[in-house]
Amino acid sequence: MARPQTDHDEMREQLLDCAEQIIRERGPVAPTVTEIAAKCGMSQSNVYRFFPNKDALFEASVERWFAPFNDIMDEVVESDLEPREKLFQFFARRAALKAARYEEDPDYFQSCMTLGEEYSDVVMGYIDLADHYMAIILGEAISAGYFAGMTIDQLVSPVNLMLQPYCDPELTMRYPTATEKNLRIIVDTIFDGLRGDREVQKSEPLRLAS
Repeated sequence: MARPQTDHDEMREQLLDCAEQIIRERGPVAPTVTEIAAKCGMSQSNVYRFFPNKDALFEASVERWFAPFNDIMDEVVESDLEPREKLFQFFARRAALKAARYEEDPDYFQSCMTLGEEYSDVVMGYIDLADHYMAIILGEAISAGYFAGMTIDQLVSPVNLMLQPYCDPELTMRYPTATEKNLRIIVDTIFDGLRGDREVQKSEPLRLAS
C-alpha cells in the first residue's frame, strides 16, 4: 500500500498506528479517542482535525486492515489468468495473507476479529465487495463454457459453501487442512463438477469474512 503523501495523511496514519499499538498491548478493547491522543502525544481536540469521531477513526482502521486484500482482488480480477486459475488465486493469495498475519501475532489477529464484530456494518461492505469480485470471475467462467445451464446467482452460494474455510479468517486458522493443495482440488472439483443438470438450491449468497 502506498505511503501517505501529505502531512495530513501522515498524521492520520500515525493515529491509526497508535490505535493499533494500544490494541496489540491490551487486546480486543477499543481504545478511546483520549487514549489514542495520549499515545500520539497530542490533545483530544487535535485528533478531531483528522477524524470527526471515534467511529470514523475505527472505520479507517478497518479500511486499512482490508486494503491489502482489496489490492489482491483487484490484481487477480484484472489479470489475464483463465477463470479456473483466477478463482484459485483469488482465494489462495488472500488465505496466505491471513495466515501470515495470524502467525505474526495471533493475539492481535484475534483482537481484530473480535473488534470487527462491533463494526460489522463496515466489515460487511468488504464482504460484499469480495462476493462481487467472485461473481465477476464466475461470470467469466460461464462465458468460457464452464457451468453449463447455470447462472451466477446459482453458483455463488455453493461455491461459497465449498470455499468457506478459505474465506472466514477464523476458520482458516482453525483448519490446518485448508491448504493450497486442497484448495486446488476444491477449485478443480467446482469447475469439473458443477453444471446445470444438477439441482442447486437457490439462496442468498453466504456472508463470509474476507
